[in-house]
Amino acid sequence: MKTPAVELRGVWKNFGNTEIIRGIDLAIEKDTIHAMIGPNGAGKSTIYNLITGRYHVDRGQILLNGEEITNQTPHEINRKGISRSFQVTNIFHRMSVFENIRCGMLWHRNYKYSFWNFLGRQGELNRRTEEIMVRTGLASRRDVLAGMLSYSDQRALEIAITLASGADVIMLDEPTSGMSHGETEQTVELIRKVARDKTLVIVEHDMGVVFDLAHTISVLVYGEIIACDVPQRIRGDRAVQEAYLGTEVA
Repeated sequence: MKTPAVELRGVWKNFGNTEIIRGIDLAIEKDTIHAMIGPNGAGKSTIYNLITGRYHVDRGQILLNGEEITNQTPHEINRKGISRSFQVTNIFHRMSVFENIRCGMLWHRNYKYSFWNFLGRQGELNRRTEEIMVRTGLASRRDVLAGMLSYSDQRALEIAITLASGADVIMLDEPTSGMSHGETEQTVELIRKVARDKTLVIVEHDMGVVFDLAHTISVLVYGEIIACDVPQRIRGDRAVQEAYLGTEVA
């Protein structure tokens, strides 16, 4: 049996006396797109924050490729191979697209603070930045300031920055939120490209996107996973329909 890319074993998280995550067991397989869905307040963002080290686990374990990463710092977890995007776009608005992506790979490529290490002379670093721009459809906007991009291009830039980190596991938090139908289609195609050699975990409210992209879907309700299966079975699961999806999906 293959070692999961990410595994949660009996994970609990409380805020005060309130149980937010309640004994979750979850295995996310390598080289798949795994979607997490559920109503607002179900605990999806909390799970993201536990996996990436922003929140501490109260009980249980989190493993990355079989290695325990429970309660390590965000930068330690990132260097071990997990990168994430946020619901609110997180980019350097006064830097160009090229500069944003190049910054995203500095630590991964072991570039530390140095007054004499001029980035313009780093051929391999700059070549890899150009490759990521092409892969994410941003090459034509190379020198545009990030703050001047359209909303969908800013989200594409954020995905490009997560790629630049070199992580094997990429976690996307509502990647199509606030987009038009056309922008959503464009972003879905970008996610497909990105996923060809990565493990992707997405939280997304657009069920069309979820069922179009995901290989596996986990349904979270009140801090517990009530179903985890392939999209076809999730679509027909009566408990899922009652808890979240509703009759139109059925």
